Amino acid sequence: MSQDRAAGGRMGDSSLLRRLNHAAALSAFLEADSLTLRELRAVVGVSRPTAEDLLSELLAEGRVEETAPPRQPSEARSAGRPARYFRFRAESGYVSGLDIGAHKAMAVVTDLRGRTLATHRVELDPDLPAPERLQAAVSAARSTWTQAHLRAADITGIACGVTGALRAAEGVHDVREGPFGSSLAPYSLPGFTEIDVAAELSTRLGQPVAVANDVKLAALAEHWKGAAQDHRDIVYMFAGHRAGAGVLIDGQVHQGRHGAAGEIGVFPMLGWETAVARLHARGAVLAAEQGIEPGREGELVITSAARQDPESLAALIAFTEALARGAAVLALAVDPEVIVLGGGMSRGGAIIAEPFRRELAKLTLVPLEVITSAMGADSVALGAARMALDTVITDLLTVPGS
Repeated sequence: MSQDRAAGGRMGDSSLLRRLNHAAALSAFLEADSLTLRELRAVVGVSRPTAEDLLSELLAEGRVEETAPPRQPSEARSAGRPARYFRFRAESGYVSGLDIGAHKAMAVVTDLRGRTLATHRVELDPDLPAPERLQAAVSAARSTWTQAHLRAADITGIACGVTGALRAAEGVHDVREGPFGSSLAPYSLPGFTEIDVAAELSTRLGQPVAVANDVKLAALAEHWKGAAQDHRDIVYMFAGHRAGAGVLIDGQVHQGRHGAAGEIGVFPMLGWETAVARLHARGAVLAAEQGIEPGREGELVITSAARQDPESLAALIAFTEALARGAAVLALAVDPEVIVLGGGMSRGGAIIAEPFRRELAKLTLVPLEVITSAMGADSVALGAARMALDTVITDLLTVPGS
């Protein structure tokens, strides 16, 4: 039975039926590179006149446009009038993804197919006050819009990744205090616990901004465009200026009841805080010796360890083993397909990956594949763009009253 007849008989509401068919038609275009009228009718399950009406509506809304037919071998072309093809207009909306970190603010803008149109990065002082840090992110976002020749009105969704900002089941908010009055994140940006990050960004950018944990967004980006595209159940370990973790189940970020899923760094027995402090202390010594500005401690330790400096090597191994212990805890809990090692330090290669793998193998029940991130420094911003894109698409396909 066709969707329009079945739904009509069940609900007796032609207005609701039209909206349901409209959403189904838009969903069909989103899932295909292009469709003919006949293909649209088959996918949605409606009569030809209904399919024609739906196509006309989508064309009038600017969500769909006629496009060139896909290339076919000459022998496959049939005589007679060629079919007309239509495609979803990815440029009918745009989303922004922001990343606010200790040392940088970064923004990316994509169309509704997720194609990156522009990126912009600004280096920041780790001690920069919260208002200036937020403004840097806002300026970065506006810069990408300018680069992509977009107006603020063209942006249909914005999301931002921030250290310590977690998304709970009740909505998006900043987690201020965790159990026993301690922060849920092992590191927080200066002044960010005293402000409402989402509200501040929304005011400055002129539309709602969703805020989520940066490591979880990096994991989402890895699944979307990185090394984990072929996997659905993922444990993502972040190794950078700090340690962090995120879990994807069936391709979706697992938030947990209070948005704290994966925040295992607060567990003292893992030793993350001590290992990170030791790594940064060694990096600070190396930076001072070489006259280098702070911010590259991890990179300096990796380089020094590769030259077999015993203090750097010991600090690095302690850090990777502590990270592996956390990965083992999550792996035993969720039994993932793969573990992704991401963050800036993951680009250190075997000197990071091998001690991580060795320690992980000691602590898990089954062998687990460990892959190194294919994403660069824009992973959090891209993950935020993916989050904004998912929200926009969901809104487009939601049928009130259904």
